[in-house]
Amino acid sequence: MFGVQQPLHWSALGEVMGVPAWKSLPTWFLIADGDQAIPPEAQRQFAPRMGATTVEVPTNHVAMVSHPDDVPQLIKSAAQAASR
Repeated sequence: MFGVQQPLHWSALGEVMGVPAWKSLPTWFLIADGDQAIPPEAQRQFAPRMGATTVEVPTNHVAMVSHPDDVPQLIKSAAQAASR
């Protein structure tokens, strides 16, 4: 992860965001119940607001590292549901 992460460019702060994709597309959300970067309670509020199908995993902010099987399973479920 260190090899591909880059600092946020200052110009990103001035960008105007359009309509979020979750307003018109099916959405899936992985809630990390031990996250210390984005509070799990906030995640639990975001997901229903988005109308998201949720999966809750006992993990930290980097679920793809600590739960490498759960994240791809969520992606596969989303892909299968979206293709119907």
